[in-house]
Amino acid sequence: MMEAKLIVLAVVNSLLSAFGSFMNLVVAFVIVNNRNLQKGLNLLILSLCVADFMNCAISQPIYVYAVLNLGETSLTFMKTFTMVAVITLHASTMNLLAMTIHRMRALSRPFSYLFLSRQQVVIAVTLVWVMSVLVGVFFATDTGKLVAAYFHLAMTLAWIAGYVGLFCLVKRHRAKIVALEGSPTTQLQTASLEYESESVKTSAILVASSLICFFPDIVLDFMGRADESRMDW
Repeated sequence: MMEAKLIVLAVVNSLLSAFGSFMNLVVAFVIVNNRNLQKGLNLLILSLCVADFMNCAISQPIYVYAVLNLGETSLTFMKTFTMVAVITLHASTMNLLAMTIHRMRALSRPFSYLFLSRQQVVIAVTLVWVMSVLVGVFFATDTGKLVAAYFHLAMTLAWIAGYVGLFCLVKRHRAKIVALEGSPTTQLQTASLEYESESVKTSAILVASSLICFFPDIVLDFMGRADESRMDW
């Protein structure tokens, strides 16, 4: 039974690794080869694709190897795997956090064009990756594991509160447009708000998907069973 479970885990993770790597490469290819897409939110999505690609193309194959060679892998190998996995996963979540902040800034000025220079985005992406490496290395230590669950819970609650606030902002701006109906700028304001609303929905779907997938892990972390569950699944 155990051998069958390990084979299923290896096959499923291998398929997800190949599929995830391919899909993230496709999105990255589209953004890199289209200069019109190389700005603002799309550059953050590109950074997110790089993080997810690294997770799919590096972390998951290492996991498959560890599963198929259970009991034969060294402690150093397992520590290296844990650190790589934690860094790439936190790079994904940090990029999602950066996208959330970007949406908040955009919706604070929904009726004017919010311009973020390429340099500002590059700085934001650099900070995301530096923080991801620092957090990843720290959480891979015994001390870091003690605070990881509280950090992840706080981030989850902050995300939920942030997107509730974002959708409330959209509703409030919509009410303002209705109150100004008939003014010369109403049509432009409506179009601007619809664009921002769609961007919020896109980033909200990405964040919600991540929260749904990782919430059980947070619960298990508080129960002291996170390491065991991560290797099991």
